[in-house]
Amino acid sequence: MPSKPTPPPGYGRNKRLPVALKLWIAVVVANVSGLLVSVFAAAALRAVPATDGAESALRALYYGTMCLVALVDALWLDEVLFKGSFRRTHLSFGKARQDDDTLIASVQRSDITFPFSAVVFGVVTYFFFNVANHDFDRYYDHVGKHVSALRGSDEARLPRRIAAIETLSIRRSREVLPVLFDALERDDEVASWAAWAIGRHTDIKRRRRMVEPLVAASRRGDRQLEREAIIALGRLQHRPTATRLVDALEHELEAGATVDVRLIWALGYVQQIASLPVLERALYHRDETVARVATWAIAQHRDQREGRQGVRMLEQRLPAAPFAVKCAIVHSLGILSDEASNAALVHGYQSLSAQDRRTLCPIESLYVDPDGERDRQDLLMPRETYAMKTLQSMGQMRATASEVRAVVEPWLVGVAADQEASLATREAADSLLTGIRQVRDDSLPPAAR
Repeated sequence: MPSKPTPPPGYGRNKRLPVALKLWIAVVVANVSGLLVSVFAAAALRAVPATDGAESALRALYYGTMCLVALVDALWLDEVLFKGSFRRTHLSFGKARQDDDTLIASVQRSDITFPFSAVVFGVVTYFFFNVANHDFDRYYDHVGKHVSALRGSDEARLPRRIAAIETLSIRRSREVLPVLFDALERDDEVASWAAWAIGRHTDIKRRRRMVEPLVAASRRGDRQLEREAIIALGRLQHRPTATRLVDALEHELEAGATVDVRLIWALGYVQQIASLPVLERALYHRDETVARVATWAIAQHRDQREGRQGVRMLEQRLPAAPFAVKCAIVHSLGILSDEASNAALVHGYQSLSAQDRRTLCPIESLYVDPDGERDRQDLLMPRETYAMKTLQSMGQMRATASEVRAVVEPWLVGVAADQEASLATREAADSLLTGIRQVRDDSLPPAAR
């Protein structure tokens, strides 16, 4: 039988798919597959890989897939716009017979057009992958690389892990707290730092999710972790923690050892009336820093029922207190704003020399992190002279009762005329006196004023 004639090229089953169509199919496959691969790699990286090698491999997969997709897209664009100039000039696949298209493609500037296309598609792919993976690159820059630093337990990398915890303590991404909770479960020093870092998230409204892990950590039997956990709970205003803070502070006061002023500072946040007795003991401590922080903590109870007990404590301590503690008491009485404290402030002012009145009252700075070098908290601000502190506090509590005005107004007249006082002090006294007199209604009988 005669053999069947062979169909000419391009006819029936011998018809070849155009290279542009093949590349378009490759573009679709590459983009869909690349997206799936990037989602997998990003999810795995967010899940904290166990080893450095695993993380490096996943990052190489994520960014390598991105480059591959960009190259395939650029080849397709080169085929559509420049008739495969780059492919025909530099690559061997998909060569066709030498026709007019081949001749035209051979003179295209592929060395410029293709690299430019690859860069453009690379940028587009980068943003597309980033959006699809919920801003993965920002996550890795702000959180992921610090999470990576937390792996391992060798002592040589401890400073690096502490630095990572410090950075995560000020991040507010949704992934941060789960990472800190995991770090809280460790059996090394990192757990204490994680407790401190969690306590810095005071701006988060739903604090219950932070409280439960900290309470559990405070009961694990690790003394350092317990200390950092209860301070963090106090900072988060977890009121049941007040008892443990009070017990810890009482133990240190009775032992006569160095007092951790962070316990006092945390009690100022918790604001439990039951903590006032131990704070009063701290108010008389020989260490002026302890006493000054105690005055601040007492003043924080101003909004609590029976919080005015603190006014009596501070007024009783004022006469015999060292100068720096006097400054703190004057500041704190201004916060409590009890009108009757005007008399104590006047007495305190008159008991000092003119030089002491002009002396600047210091602020108190605490470093709340576990090693006492970070997380600075400034208390008793602003920094002013004792005289100005006194007048500022009196301005906050005013003087409306007739018996109080009978003491305050003549005293302010004397301060405003005192040539030994600074100009700023005299002007402040005169301004305060004017304000009191403007509020006073002299049309009322003396008994009603």
